[in-house]
Amino acid sequence: MRVVVIGGTGHIGTHLVPALVRDGHDVTVISRGMRRPYRDDGAWNHVHMVPCDREAAEADGAFGTTIADLKPEAVLDLMCFTPAQAHQLTEALDGQHLISTGSVWSYGASTVVPTTEDAPKHPYGEYGINKLAIERHLMSQDRVRATVVHPGHISGPGWLPIGPAGNLDPAVIDALRADGSCLLPDRGGETIHHVHAEDVADLHLACLDQPDRAVGQSFNSVCTQALTLRGYAELVARHFGHEPKLEFVPWSEFASRLGRENADLTLDHIGRAPLFSMEKAHDLLGFVPKHSVTDTVLEAIDAWVAANRS
Repeated sequence: MRVVVIGGTGHIGTHLVPALVRDGHDVTVISRGMRRPYRDDGAWNHVHMVPCDREAAEADGAFGTTIADLKPEAVLDLMCFTPAQAHQLTEALDGQHLISTGSVWSYGASTVVPTTEDAPKHPYGEYGINKLAIERHLMSQDRVRATVVHPGHISGPGWLPIGPAGNLDPAVIDALRADGSCLLPDRGGETIHHVHAEDVADLHLACLDQPDRAVGQSFNSVCTQALTLRGYAELVARHFGHEPKLEFVPWSEFASRLGRENADLTLDHIGRAPLFSMEKAHDLLGFVPKHSVTDTVLEAIDAWVAANRS
């Protein structure tokens, strides 16, 4: 098929675009041209690269037309963040299979876990609210055949994953690497649900390959298990040869010692109590993630350490 990938050089696209090429598709990537894929792959030599600043083109009302003029049979939109973006794209297309990348943050705080795709959604925060609005638009319009994939915390070699304290503070990994120590809130029972970028890409591919089963559906995209903060910290400490030295403190003290920025990010991640089911993707598409949650986070951390702390 002629496939257009919007935002194809990032976390997901690094794995998705070469796989599309190897599957025999004619692939065009829309990108601002400011980022290289996270890993080299000869398949990129067979990709049509179209530089385009999405925000500028949307402001001119030209982005949807730019995509439609490429005459795609399928569009994979990895970078849709507002309902207005979704509206402009769908209004310009006509009958294509549009696979849009959502987010598990569109659920809001979990009430029953593992959370399935038919759970009530009450998101908070601009990002999650917009992702739900995009999903609702795509599932209610009739211009394209739509599918939505909702990743958890995307992880992989090339960037630091959400860490055992629920944020991106590299000092957390440094301390666990040095002596196994880690500061955690309360008893460390909150969950973080990661997913390997390759598995997110593969689920997009499964949706593309099985449109009769995927159109009109949304799918969670996470590892089959989640990590508690405590379990995550213990895993990383032992990975670096230390017995865990975990300190548990009330949230107020935890936030004070971390600083507002890191504490806010932690609360953003653990406040939603993320633990999601992958049964729907398995039942409808026969899809099972390749990467376990432990392998996912350790691979990402090892790559980050090798690149930044060797």
